[in-house]
Amino acid sequence: MSLSYIIDTKERFAFWLAVLGSSYVVCKTLISYFALPSTADTLRGPKSQSWLIGNSEDYRLPYPNERFQRWVQEYGTTFPVYGFFGVRELVVGDTNAMSIILNQTADFPKPASLINTTKHLVGDGVLAAQGYEHKRQRKVLNPAFSMTVMRDISPMLMRVAHELRDSWKKELSCSLPNSGVREIDVLRGFCKAALDMIGLAGFGSEFNSLHDSTNELASAFKELSISISLLKGLGLLTAFFPILRYLPIGSNVANQRNRYIMDRVGLQMITDKKVEVQTLGIDAEALGKDLLSVMLRSNLQENSADRLDDETLRAQIATFLLAGHETTANALTWGLHALAKLPSVQSKLRDEVLAFPDDSPSMDDLNAMPYLNNVVKEILRMMPPVSTLRRIAREDSVLPLARPIVDKNGKTINEIFLRRGESLMVHIFASNTSPDLWGPDAFEFRPERFDKLPEAVSGIPSLFGNLLTFSAGPKGCIGWRMAVIEMQALFFTLIRTFEFGIDPGLEITSRFSFAIKPQIKGQEGNGPQLPLRVSLHPNTSL
Repeated sequence: MSLSYIIDTKERFAFWLAVLGSSYVVCKTLISYFALPSTADTLRGPKSQSWLIGNSEDYRLPYPNERFQRWVQEYGTTFPVYGFFGVRELVVGDTNAMSIILNQTADFPKPASLINTTKHLVGDGVLAAQGYEHKRQRKVLNPAFSMTVMRDISPMLMRVAHELRDSWKKELSCSLPNSGVREIDVLRGFCKAALDMIGLAGFGSEFNSLHDSTNELASAFKELSISISLLKGLGLLTAFFPILRYLPIGSNVANQRNRYIMDRVGLQMITDKKVEVQTLGIDAEALGKDLLSVMLRSNLQENSADRLDDETLRAQIATFLLAGHETTANALTWGLHALAKLPSVQSKLRDEVLAFPDDSPSMDDLNAMPYLNNVVKEILRMMPPVSTLRRIAREDSVLPLARPIVDKNGKTINEIFLRRGESLMVHIFASNTSPDLWGPDAFEFRPERFDKLPEAVSGIPSLFGNLLTFSAGPKGCIGWRMAVIEMQALFFTLIRTFEFGIDPGLEITSRFSFAIKPQIKGQEGNGPQLPLRVSLHPNTSL
């Protein structure tokens, strides 16, 4: 194949891609022009920086996102921004409006582009399911995330926390003589630990990522995860034009190969678990206590009409891997970075965890540590791994506001009129850091705030700690309890053992993919990473 042919083909492809994008913008503009007025037409908000990407680069900046903080302070919690191809999205951070959007899921569904992308990545699992199908899947899955099951799996999570601790101690033993300090990429460690946790507690499988063992399912997922984190250009356009996923280019081919491996291995895991359940009996004490075992028992107890088929069960495995690994690992990473910048908070937390008599607390023991839980909540408040929840208005709608806002004409607005198809962005970060809700120090990392919260935060739709981090309503995060226990176990273990500091010579930025991932300015080509200076606490030995 000649070079001129390849160049010519790429030019034709770029031309038709531009035509597709332009057509999309024109159609959206015409629809908006002839549609009923929307309150968003008159609201104050930042100007679009580009017809192609709008403000998206601004509201995906790293933590703390000072530009977005200024927007919240200037425009309040409800204002328009612009996404890809100039499509307007209404940021919604008002407590009453958010509650309506997240609880009335039939009226405010996920946009088709988000559903299609989710299906492409993990299949028809609970993240992609809508309406009755979502309710049916949640009914089978809910028992696997009960308090009883969480109590059963907490020792597994603590075991992995110990393995990460031992891995970092081993790295420190290789540091220069008498220095005792080593830079460790904590994101890498947390990604491995989170993957091992979901493997062990989720599926009863030893992924052994922390020991650099090769597990086919874990390896395929890690490759898929890296591919997601590197999405840009053509990759981002697939959300709007799914047909682009079928182009025979490198990333598409690799994604399809890894999805095939995940599907094949996932179905084999389900088959093996089914044999175990059928051999030992559905109520046998010897059955595994992992989430997949509990889910299969729950599924077998349903009537045939509500029972999930193997393909739908398989999709839950990919869903657990993506949602349960990516988000937790990034929350842990940003959280430890915050503690490294605040030695006084780190020291206060260390005093509490060192007061515990041993290194293996139960779930109930962890829940009884007030400052540890305050720190976990403050991390989830200020550094939610997923910052937005996208929805659309199925019909023309009205959203009453808990707090009035002022439009660009100086008029007080008490309710938002939405036109059918309007794009909405329930903004977790805006809600979690609103000075109107959290007080004038809303942008300050201060775990003590959870000892006495402002009354205003009681209106935030929430599953945990008056935070929007895990969403809320019928589609709230099903695995939030497990994520909290993982964070408790890892921070308890690591802060008890190590001291953490930052390298002032490194500027940390971020990359937005499924979750907000850290990277080093000037080293973007090396992918997501977050090195911290790590040393042993004086009372700890190698």
